[in-house]
Amino acid sequence: MNQNQLIEKISNNWLAKIVCLVLAILLYWTYQGSVNQTRYFSVPLTVVSERGLLPVNTLEKYIRIAVKASPDAIDSLSQSDFKAVLDLNSYDEPGQYTVQVRVELSQRAQTIEPLQVDVKPAEISVALEEKKRRSIQVLPLFTGEPAEGYEVVGCSIQPQEIIISGPASVIDGFADHLTFPIGLTDRTESFNQIDMIRQKINNPFIAVDEPESIFFKVNILPCQVSKTYTGLGVYFTGLNPYFVLKTDSKFSITVYGAQNTLKQFSPSSRLLQADCSFIDTTGDFTLPVSVHLPEGLTLVSVSSDYINVKIEPAPVVLPSEEEE
Repeated sequence: MNQNQLIEKISNNWLAKIVCLVLAILLYWTYQGSVNQTRYFSVPLTVVSERGLLPVNTLEKYIRIAVKASPDAIDSLSQSDFKAVLDLNSYDEPGQYTVQVRVELSQRAQTIEPLQVDVKPAEISVALEEKKRRSIQVLPLFTGEPAEGYEVVGCSIQPQEIIISGPASVIDGFADHLTFPIGLTDRTESFNQIDMIRQKINNPFIAVDEPESIFFKVNILPCQVSKTYTGLGVYFTGLNPYFVLKTDSKFSITVYGAQNTLKQFSPSSRLLQADCSFIDTTGDFTLPVSVHLPEGLTLVSVSSDYINVKIEPAPVVLPSEEEE
């Protein structure tokens, strides 16, 4: 068959031949469509933004992917073979944009033919703002009161500040400090408390730099107070029995200690003492006064460090007087 005969044969009834070709193609794809199966995957949406802009509107967390392939191929595929990406790196100015969702296939999925992948939604509307970072002060919020006689003497916080980042309008609208409640009711000892930062910042647009938690150390000690006692007498030790001592001096002292200890403290007759053991004659003497406090109490002041006394002979008792 020469070339002219070949061209004549092809061109003969060409319209019918074209119709047959189109029908054959349609029949092929119809057959493939009846043989292939469709499977649906829900894939997390990965947002890529490395140019200082962040979404300020709520985006879909998951993207629905419809995958059509042969039964054997469909059975071999899983969610991990697909990655839904929203790439924002092509935008360098704040504004409202419509961004296409890109599906990335694993190496295994790339070898499957035929493979049809449909994404829903295929496009997402995104409002972009500049990324901003700011430091936030961390403060304790004490609730309740320690047990009676106890008080908070200090609270250490680590860290004292945290760094947050996110869209500019969100960060600008956030408070200047973050408070964490700390219960004190009926506490009598120091204690530690750890709080997770994310429990206080539940805004999905705000990211928190490390660390993830705040450490509080609350120091609780007995309340320290001072109290003054007046009208106190002196107990004299070592006085020779052949002498008698006369004085009309009264003392006052101020004592410092735990509130609960002072509440239970009552000055004894021997709280203030003076030593008379060296006295061997009558007359006027000035004796040093010592203060004897129980453990836990501290002397703040005493009205005088000395006491003036008069030493006289003890009365003589005659035997006849004793019998009478």
